[in-house]
Amino acid sequence: MNSLESLTSSSEATGIESPMQEMNDQLLMNLIDRLDLIDVIVLKKFYATGKDFPFDTQPYCFPILFKEMKENNNLKIGIEALRKRLDILVKIGVLNKITNSNPTNYVPINGKESFVRLLIAKFFVVSGLTKFL
Repeated sequence: MNSLESLTSSSEATGIESPMQEMNDQLLMNLIDRLDLIDVIVLKKFYATGKDFPFDTQPYCFPILFKEMKENNNLKIGIEALRKRLDILVKIGVLNKITNSNPTNYVPINGKESFVRLLIAKFFVVSGLTKFL
């Protein structure tokens, strides 16, 4: 089990924080420090669709994601910059890249939905951007 999987596993409610819970909170805060607003907006495209389970996540083909980011989110980001950001999100384990697909496809990781949604919410709270949730 890697560190991200350990964050998503639920612990028993004991009324006091265990050392493991404090370590998980610190790891979550470290991830929040590494991400910026564009990364979180990209994650919202995959994990915060507003639909009911099991249709609550969305895979994306890279050209379609880039087009939506430009038109709907009005982001001023280049195609290679977005590709590099997606690769970083794959490396930290919050997205999955489908190999040998042309064009490149990215999918959310099953089982990490609650963790990534918590990451998104905490990012907006820590940054003081709660009105954009």
